[in-house]
Amino acid sequence: MPADLPDQGPPDIPAYAPEMWQRRISLPGTVTIGLSRAELAADQIARLAARVPTGERIGSKDDIRTICEVSVGTVNEAIKLAQERGVITSRPGPGGGIFAADPSPLSRMNGWFRAAAANSSSLPESIQIRDALAPLLVAEALAALTDTDLQALDERLADVRRTHDSGDLSGFVWAAWNVHEYFAGIGSSQLLNSLYLSIMDVGTSHLQARLDTARERVPVYLDGLARAVEDLVVALTSRDADAAVAALRRTDPTMILRPESVASAS
Repeated sequence: MPADLPDQGPPDIPAYAPEMWQRRISLPGTVTIGLSRAELAADQIARLAARVPTGERIGSKDDIRTICEVSVGTVNEAIKLAQERGVITSRPGPGGGIFAADPSPLSRMNGWFRAAAANSSSLPESIQIRDALAPLLVAEALAALTDTDLQALDERLADVRRTHDSGDLSGFVWAAWNVHEYFAGIGSSQLLNSLYLSIMDVGTSHLQARLDTARERVPVYLDGLARAVEDLVVALTSRDADAAVAALRRTDPTMILRPESVASAS
C-alpha cells in the first residue's frame, strides 16, 4: 500500500510530518548531488578531453574558461579537479595549456561514480552491474557467514520492520542500507564489497535527488523494498543462495517511489 493517497490528507507519521518536507531528508547516499559550478566545469573539461587523442592540446586556460562560461577562480578549481581525475595535464609557458590525458581505469571509475547522480542512465547501468555480481556477492557472504552475522542481520532487519511500520522514511532507507552494508562486509573481498556499496550508493543518491527536487510531497511505497530486504535475510539464514540472489536483484532504493505493481515489474 502507498504511504500517501491522492484523495486523502497525508497520514500523521514521521515521513509525512510537515517539518520533514521543509528540510532535506538525510539518506545514506553520498554520490554528489547538485554539482558545484567547478564540478560541472570539470565534467565539461573531461568531455572535451575525451574527444581528442591523448596528449593533444585542448586550449589555454582562458579558452577553457570561455567554453565553460565560468569565472577565473572557478576555472582554476575545475582544472585542478580535472587533473586530480587524470583526464588532463596542464603545462605552463609558451606552447603550454591544457592537454588531454589518458586516465587510469581507477580514475575513470571514480569519475563515473562522482557524476552518477547527475546522469539519468547511471542507475539502470549500475543495477545491471550489481545483478551480474549478485551470485558472487552471495557466494562470498555464505562462505563466511556465522551465527554472529545472522544475529546482527536480524537486529538490523528489526529496524527495517520498525521504521516501515512507523512510516519513518529516512529511518527506513537507513535501516535497509544498514542491512546491505553489513551483508557487504561479510565476504572477504574488499574490492567486491566496495564496488557493491558504491552501486548501492548510486541508488540512494538518486532517491535523495528525486526527493530533493520534488516540488510537492510525493507518495512512497515501502512494502516492496521491505520485503526484498526481509527475503534477503531469510535466504541467508537458510543458506539458500538462489533466493538470496533473487532478493538482491530485486533491491533498488528508488523502488519506494513507484507503486508496487510497477516496481515489481521493473
